[in-house]
Amino acid sequence: MASIIKVDQIETDVNLTGSASAPSLYPKNDTNTGVFFPAADTVAISTGGTERLRVNSSGNLVVTGTTSLSNVTVSGTVSGTYTLGGTPTIENPTLTGFLSGTNTGAFVSTQVFTTTGANTYTKPSGLKRVKVTVVGGGGGGGGAPTTGGSQISAGAGGAAGGTAIKVIAAASLGSTETATVGAGGTVSSGAAGGTGGTSSFGSHCSATGGSGGGTAGPGSTCAANGTDGGTGSGGDINLTGGGGGNSNGVQSEWGGSGFGGASFMGGGGRPVPASDTGKNGAAKGSGGSGACMGASSAQIAGGAGAAGIIIVEEFF
Repeated sequence: MASIIKVDQIETDVNLTGSASAPSLYPKNDTNTGVFFPAADTVAISTGGTERLRVNSSGNLVVTGTTSLSNVTVSGTVSGTYTLGGTPTIENPTLTGFLSGTNTGAFVSTQVFTTTGANTYTKPSGLKRVKVTVVGGGGGGGGAPTTGGSQISAGAGGAAGGTAIKVIAAASLGSTETATVGAGGTVSSGAAGGTGGTSSFGSHCSATGGSGGGTAGPGSTCAANGTDGGTGSGGDINLTGGGGGNSNGVQSEWGGSGFGGASFMGGGGRPVPASDTGKNGAAKGSGGSGACMGASSAQIAGGAGAAGIIIVEEFF
């Protein structure tokens, strides 16, 4: 029969394995909180009669239940099978060394496609899932038509391409997927800008390009309305690109061309105030700005839209 040893405020049942609700080693007057031995070469800790963690015979640490780990520092190599059960919260962890074992996928690498047209994504071995960001091409800015005396002309900005963001399990991917990057909208002197091309990742998700900016003039005023951005589809998150800006001006009071619409990746071409070609879209998928022209001048072009982009983040 087991005996009880008391040391100050600690009591222990000698030679008993104990259990979560009745641990072998426990504080005085708190018999359901302490240390017990559920199996050979295994030690466990319980609080309130519930097991919270254990170190098994293989040296693996198993944390169970809803547990908060704060300011944890792990040095060296952590390996084996690790399981997070319940609703774990990990705050401010510091990990030194290499972490390996069975998991649901940690971010490892990124593949980026910027070449317009069809590209090939090859699924790597051991992949768990990917997060894909697809951005359509930006629209071209409107040109400024030829002007006579006492006339002005200007173009509106091209709109940005849409964006689709999707997490895809590796099992849902083919061995290869076609990653199509939409081209930026083209431009020509004195004419409306072209629409950006559609970007897509296989049949999983896609994003259309932004519309091109229109033109206004020649005349004593030059107001051209900007157009709407492209849209994402098929993603977990689908976004509409920023619209192109309006051109605005009168002969006696210069206004300016329309700005290029901003995409998910950043801003478009800046507007120009007078007698200048439009500026190309700055960020991937953004629109080009419109052109602006004073009196008695030849037609000029708006800024080209920026090509789209596809970003594939890989988790192993």
